[in-house]
Amino acid sequence: MLRATGGRVIHGVPNLSDRFTGGAFDSRIAERGSVFFAFRDRRDGHEFVADAFAHGARAAVVERPVDDLPDAALVVEVANAQRALRRLAEALRDAHPIPAVGITGNVGKTTTKEATAAALGARYRVLRSAASFNNEIGVPMTFLGIEPSHEVAVIEIGFYVPGEIADLCALVRPRIGIITAIPERPVHFSRTPSVEAIAAGKAELIEALPDDGVALLNGDDPRVRALASRTRARVVLFGESADAALRATDVRASGIEGVRFVAHAKGERHEVRLPIPGRHLVPAALAALGAATELGVPLDEAATALGTMDAPAHRMNVRRTAQLVVIDDSYNASPAAMSAALAVLGSVGTRRVAVLGDMLELGTLSADAHEAVGREAARSADVLIGVGDLARTIVSAARTAGIKEAHTVADGAEALLVLRRILRRGDTVLVKGSRALALDRLADALARPAAAA
Repeated sequence: MLRATGGRVIHGVPNLSDRFTGGAFDSRIAERGSVFFAFRDRRDGHEFVADAFAHGARAAVVERPVDDLPDAALVVEVANAQRALRRLAEALRDAHPIPAVGITGNVGKTTTKEATAAALGARYRVLRSAASFNNEIGVPMTFLGIEPSHEVAVIEIGFYVPGEIADLCALVRPRIGIITAIPERPVHFSRTPSVEAIAAGKAELIEALPDDGVALLNGDDPRVRALASRTRARVVLFGESADAALRATDVRASGIEGVRFVAHAKGERHEVRLPIPGRHLVPAALAALGAATELGVPLDEAATALGTMDAPAHRMNVRRTAQLVVIDDSYNASPAAMSAALAVLGSVGTRRVAVLGDMLELGTLSADAHEAVGREAARSADVLIGVGDLARTIVSAARTAGIKEAHTVADGAEALLVLRRILRRGDTVLVKGSRALALDRLADALARPAAAA
């Protein structure tokens, strides 16, 4: 760490035999043996160094001295903590070179990452991004968890500004690149001038692939398919299209119980059973099978491994209590993801309650997108609760489309009060909204016993 960062020890005594277990930038989740990086962001990380050590951190990387630390606390001072993180990640990558799979797209990145890690896990020990660690902090932080036993890396890569993915690819050095989807109404649209600009940003992943690399592209998404000319790597299409090299047929969605289909690849076929609900997960599974088979995992082994994957936290988690079924898809929301979640809710046979929050960062697409979700909610739900100012448009459109019962509330706490009053035993409740609304707290409250009257 000292050699890579150019830092100097200003507190504690280093033991050169020490190994760190990973990195952290939030003191509350610093794990025992980790390195805490004190970034200056909305809050100054230097104010939380002591708390990081209290949570078990072994060392801290800082830009200035910090007082009131334990005697054994090891503190390294650097000129720039974020630059130090990047340099340390590069050093660890070089010390343990393994093939990497990079994953981007406007929706579906995290689920595809988890599916890919599961499929590759049939044969290999996989280093993968935690949660949605996909930016200039999260990607290098992932490499701090690398161990000599890791054999392949699966890295989620996000996009906010042009050049960001290209820069992260310089760190990741992907051999395989997956682009999931670029829908007509993309998430984070307010941050970019056009859908075309988003597509160009996502293309940076496959532009970074080597000549002998593989670009796995969603052949059912016309914007993703059109990016094939942007790479010198071999292009492999996945989807339900007839020309897809990785193709799904006989897709059968079984409500909240999951989805199954037959995967065709390289002249073989195998049934895939996903324990997570939603037909929209089929492309993620196909991409995962593509990455796994390209890296030597037999199709049957990769397909079987997908049957054991867990849904990422607060993403299509089916949580059952004695009174309710909660479809917890509360992590975030985009028009495409809202549509997919409502399709799952609409397939269940019980009374269907949709709790839908604002979809943020849609810019000029916002009004039309919220109206479209409202019309879908009227078809898929018996009861609708709109959370937030923008969700009023969802409720208004749903009422116009004929939904019989709909409510508007300011936040998740108010939504819970309404739900406590109206829920019945046996109801199925979908919870979904943008991350800023923190509807995961509502989902957690509903998933506790005695949520229904």
